[in-house]
Amino acid sequence: MINEKRLQQALTYLAETDEECGILRADVARAEFKAKSIRNTLMKAITKGSIPDRTAEAETSQEYLDAKMLEFQKFGEYEGMKNKRATESILIDVWRSLNAGRRSGQVM
Repeated sequence: MINEKRLQQALTYLAETDEECGILRADVARAEFKAKSIRNTLMKAITKGSIPDRTAEAETSQEYLDAKMLEFQKFGEYEGMKNKRATESILIDVWRSLNAGRRSGQVM
């Protein structure tokens, strides 16, 4: 059963993580942009070989791989918070449903 204390925790978490969730989403976009920028810069610097060869060389560089790892890390952090927020929202919806049932006499 979901009690009032747990409901309050869910509401507080949602209220306190709005901005942080937005910042994490921006971090994902920033990391993605940086990885693409590094890849494109490397592609321009590599003057020999076909486009697939230059792409392969750029995408296997340590600088690009590090940027992609940061992108994946930021994506994981964002998705973790997004999922936790979704769970808290579901908990609130369940609490509402249970209380509506109690008020109408359907749930004891």
